Amino acid sequence: MVEGSGNAAEQSGCVATPDDGQIYGAVRNWLLSVLPAGVQVVQGQQNRVAPPPAPFITMTVTERTRLATNGWSYTATTREVSEPARLTMQLDLFGPAAGAYAQTLTALWQDPQAALFFAGLPFQLAPLDVGPPGQSGFRDGEHQYEENWTVALHMQVTFCLSMAQDFAITLSVNALSADVTDPPEE
Repeated sequence: MVEGSGNAAEQSGCVATPDDGQIYGAVRNWLLSVLPAGVQVVQGQQNRVAPPPAPFITMTVTERTRLATNGWSYTATTREVSEPARLTMQLDLFGPAAGAYAQTLTALWQDPQAALFFAGLPFQLAPLDVGPPGQSGFRDGEHQYEENWTVALHMQVTFCLSMAQDFAITLSVNALSADVTDPPEE
């Protein structure tokens, strides 16, 4: 995908551009498929929403990094631009088994099963790597410590843009006569 010396950029393979809701939904579906029944998975940073009863996981996209130069392709009226990006999604796991769930997720995120799970999406999302699980101190509203682990999932998502493009469909060539004589030879 990267354009370099003597290498033209590859054509775009974009099918659809995901919005944040679709990305959260895809990762949530994967989490629900690998964790025990009863673990709730919600999007993080929601105002005026009480957390569900434990065990639960919150998901928050924390980083977007460009991975390569844009790719592109053309249709009859548009230029299709694709940008591969690395997204980091932070998972905060709560409940008595949060440490075990964190270990499960770090083991399975880079498993071929995860890649197969996301291959069926209508947009491009692929697991890349995962950060080490870490425990953080969390106190609830009653000032009691609760089991809380954090894991960072890294994934590649290809974002697509469709831009209107003008094309020259027909060209007219007019030959003009020029009164030029060749210079004398020496």
